[in-house]
Amino acid sequence: MDDIKTAAAAHHNDAARHLEIAAGMHRDAARQCESGNFEKAKHLATEAAETDTAANQHAMQALDLYRHHAGEVDARKAEAAAEDAARAAKKAAKAV
Repeated sequence: MDDIKTAAAAHHNDAARHLEIAAGMHRDAARQCESGNFEKAKHLATEAAETDTAANQHAMQALDLYRHHAGEVDARKAEAAAEDAARAAKKAAKAV
């Protein structure tokens, strides 16, 4: 569980860092555009889009960790329910 917490938190922190960098690039692109330097603005916008993609990849990796954890929890619950049902059937069989 702690591994999932640590890994997911790291992915969220990485995503946030990438988004902050991308936001700065977008602001720089806006300034370049206002100055008429469209080539530089285009380059910054492209870099920002790539950085946004990296942020989304980190977010998806965190979501994958959550899905994996949820699957493990569901499997443990199903196993416990099956054991309870087996115990109840065994008890019912002894009662007869």
